[in-house]
Amino acid sequence: MRTIWVSLLAAALGADPAVASTKAAVVNIPVVSEKYAKTSELEAQFEAVRKKINGDRDALREKIERAKRSAQEELKPGTEEFRQRLKEIALMEAEFQWFTETEGQKVERGLAESLKSIFTDIQAAIREVAQEKGLDVVLAADQLPPETPENPAQVRQHILLQKVLYWSPAVDITEDVVTRLNANYKSSGGTPGLSIESVQIKPKEPAPQPPPKKP
Repeated sequence: MRTIWVSLLAAALGADPAVASTKAAVVNIPVVSEKYAKTSELEAQFEAVRKKINGDRDALREKIERAKRSAQEELKPGTEEFRQRLKEIALMEAEFQWFTETEGQKVERGLAESLKSIFTDIQAAIREVAQEKGLDVVLAADQLPPETPENPAQVRQHILLQKVLYWSPAVDITEDVVTRLNANYKSSGGTPGLSIESVQIKPKEPAPQPPPKKP
């Protein structure tokens, strides 16, 4: 343990030129992500997809309700036609369940991939800015959010997740990264890469019906 403290003290006093000359900076990742043009465009696209999915889901639900009302009002229970209608309703309900689970998962996977691509872009912009400024290390500068919950356990978690507790404004390159990030995005054509059609609803094919039994 004594050896470790001696090494740290020597480094602090400049005994190790490599450590003493290390240039560091900080970046506020949440701010960069919020100001990145690609982020807002992807959010708008996913919101459009969600609205379409919700609309299609509501339409399918209403179709099922209409079929149920029609069976009760127009058909006589116990008849072959009534039983056939119940089978059709059961198929529609199965399709609704499949629709709700599968399409929702597809959108969530797309959103996860988009978030990964945003972070990859941020990393690339940080690397470019750091290399231009001759920086050796770039740290994530965090702050407790204004809406920090009142629950003590959650507050403690937020505090423990802080990576950098103090930095001089002179080493904050957040705005430089935002400028570079949006410039790179604009030069690439400014397209998020998400196609709404890629997560668009495709109706489930009806299950094949078994052939009628021979008398």
